[in-house]
Order: sequence, then C-alpha cells, then structure tokens
Amino acid sequence: MGASQKLQGEIDRVLKKVQEGVDVFDNIWNKVYDTENVNQKEKFEADLKKEIKKLQHYWDQIKTWIQSSEIKDKKIPWYGMK
Repeated sequence: MGASQKLQGEIDRVLKKVQEGVDVFDNIWNKVYDTENVNQKEKFEADLKKEIKKLQHYWDQIKTWIQSSEIKDKKIPWYGMK
C-alpha cells in the first residue's frame, strides 16, 4: 500500500470516528435534557465532556493534516455530518 493510500485510509478512519463521536454526543445531549434526575444529569454532563475531548483530539489531527504538504486536496468531505 502506498503512503498516500495509507494516509487516505487513516483520514477516512478519523472522519468516521468523528461522525460516530458526533452521534454519541447528540445521544448524550438528548439524555441530559430528557432526565430530571440531578445525579443522572451530572453523569451525562461528565460523559459530554469526555466526548468533547475526544472530538477535540480528532480536530487537532485534522488541522495537522490540513496544514501538511502531503495533502494536496484540502477540502474536508463532511458528508453525513450534522
């Protein structure tokens, strides 16, 4: 597998994880507002913070790729993103 194909595979995996993370975030977000139990709400809020940190990590990786000279097409295919 060539270096560019390997990089493309890695980019595709990260974008898939971003989409999955956004879906998880949305699901937890809905739980926060659907529950009236204070303890549950606090737990869900902590889960949201964890998910935000994961998404920030992925965003840092994407920014690194955007700045990289290895990638010629800098458009990010946000297909399926909400």
